[in-house]
Amino acid sequence: MKTKPILIIAVSVIILAIGGYFLFKKKSMSSPRQSDITQFLKNFNRQVAKGNRDSLFSYFAGNQKGEPLNRLLTALINKTKNPEVSFKLELNVDQSTITFTDQMLATAVVPVTFSDDHLSSKLSSLTFTIQKNEYNRYKIYQVDGTSFMTDYMAYKSSAWQKNYSDKEIYSPATLKAFADASNLKTRYDSVVWFSHIKDQTYFYVVKGKWNFFEQIEQPKDTSTTYKMGLAGPDYKEIIPADYDLVHTIGGTFPNLIEVEKDHKRGFYDLTGKIVIPVEYDQVFPLNDSENIAAMRKGDDYFWLKSDYTISEKADIRVSDIFSKLKQPPSFTLNQSPAGGITEFNSKEQHGAIYIPPSYLVDLKLIEEVKEFKNPLRNHVYFEESSSQYIVKAKALPVNATAASSDNWIQSAYYSIRDYFIGGRISFYDSNNMVLIDNKNNKLYGYNIRTNINTEEGGGEFSGRCNEFSINPISDSLLEVKATSVANIELYNNTYLNELPVFHLLKIQNGKVEESMNTKRIFAFTKFLKMDNHFIEGCYVCYKRNDANWTYTMTSSGAISPEVLRYMKNEIYADYNYKFKDKRWTDIFTQQFYSRYKPVNASVQDSLTEIDKYNIQWIDQKLKSLPAIKPNVLAAK
Repeated sequence: MKTKPILIIAVSVIILAIGGYFLFKKKSMSSPRQSDITQFLKNFNRQVAKGNRDSLFSYFAGNQKGEPLNRLLTALINKTKNPEVSFKLELNVDQSTITFTDQMLATAVVPVTFSDDHLSSKLSSLTFTIQKNEYNRYKIYQVDGTSFMTDYMAYKSSAWQKNYSDKEIYSPATLKAFADASNLKTRYDSVVWFSHIKDQTYFYVVKGKWNFFEQIEQPKDTSTTYKMGLAGPDYKEIIPADYDLVHTIGGTFPNLIEVEKDHKRGFYDLTGKIVIPVEYDQVFPLNDSENIAAMRKGDDYFWLKSDYTISEKADIRVSDIFSKLKQPPSFTLNQSPAGGITEFNSKEQHGAIYIPPSYLVDLKLIEEVKEFKNPLRNHVYFEESSSQYIVKAKALPVNATAASSDNWIQSAYYSIRDYFIGGRISFYDSNNMVLIDNKNNKLYGYNIRTNINTEEGGGEFSGRCNEFSINPISDSLLEVKATSVANIELYNNTYLNELPVFHLLKIQNGKVEESMNTKRIFAFTKFLKMDNHFIEGCYVCYKRNDANWTYTMTSSGAISPEVLRYMKNEIYADYNYKFKDKRWTDIFTQQFYSRYKPVNASVQDSLTEIDKYNIQWIDQKLKSLPAIKPNVLAAK
């Protein structure tokens, strides 16, 4: 059930952290041998060939049966009722590369071959981390299936498509665009996308080295290895290939195309005329008949008029324009709202592309590039495409006077749910905050991490807790409290599923950054002296019922002694304390994986003054709660 939202643009990433990563053994235990690891993998492969799912689960530490592992085994077994999608999958165990990172730990990179009578073979790999457990048996403690799952889904898609002709898969407009794009490649290095608008097709052209996954996901401050432009239906250049990104045609304003270069924004029209110079830091479209946008250049703001003329520098307050933004606070997308369909110039990537207005990306309300189901393609897998993308405003700012020192910061809070068509779990939840900085007259977007699970996937809120608050600590430091989803195992075999999590955010250099970076779930114990407000709020705990990960709620409401015990011992675990009670060692090995190594018999010299204060504070709080067994409470 442990899940972690990994919000990426196009590649399905599965990294399975199974059980406790790196369990430490008694010195008397023998070290693993390469021949033993090879035999272990051969036995594992026999069960794969037989399709024995239950037997395969037993090869993993803790006999885990979570959904990520279940999906991996489904792929490895590779059985389908549809003969049209069948292909061979082989684990080439004898060709594995086995290395030993220490005396007890082995890493095996196992080559995988996909093959079909009508397709070229494809090579991939799986990386297993293997170690002996306390019973001297080999177990898999971690699997990196990143490349494997990506290659598997691509080959599965190809196996499906081999049964259909191009005319059955692609629309006439798409087939014509493929041919037109080939003609354009004599003038450009790549044609990456094409857009169908009112029976006309436009081409996103690139000069230089283009890689969709790397270029779109790279940090904003990283220089690109390509430049993008736009060509028209007649192959003539509308926008020169001189930009970092060309947005969806008509996505911000009708018949205009937003472009970005060196973090500056501007607009072309479809005749190739620059309508708005590419020199503005942000452009905020508004629902206003006279001024259709507010534009920021440095610290200065300008109105964009309905005739696309630009005003002189104007006294514009971001607190005033936020409520007038063109995009409603809550919205649902299942396709590009600009109309038309933008496709990959690819017979393997099938989604419909939406490159949203830059201000929505700045405010973190949507990714820089989004994929939806493409109605122009049939008999294909839409592995990374969304069926729906839902943004809901959970809290909007109240009116404030910019001159009031008490209202220098305001916030809006959003929940975002992204439903995927296939290949991953059904949806991902995330939360976003827009900060209105009245003092500096700026708007910032920040993704609040409200799913603090430690594995891939998405966790769902029960609805019992819905907390969000923001408390300015200084003129640049903010304390944010938000309900988060977790799956934290507690001492009494219950799981903390929802809890309030604190974030300390700093506004500097035009950015919002997290100031409490630590592996601790309760980060404040490392940086701040505790008081009651850190533990007040709504907590939901569940108890696991069976191996199928079904749960029953055991408590909802105020913090419990079990959570406080975890909070206290987490401080010790942060310094790799070796608990006398093995139960605590197992809990933090499971929670922190390789970041926790129970090797220190004492950590008193490592504890900071804040640590010591908080341990004492928690102890005092526990004394006022129901009595517990001393051997359970003690961190030592």
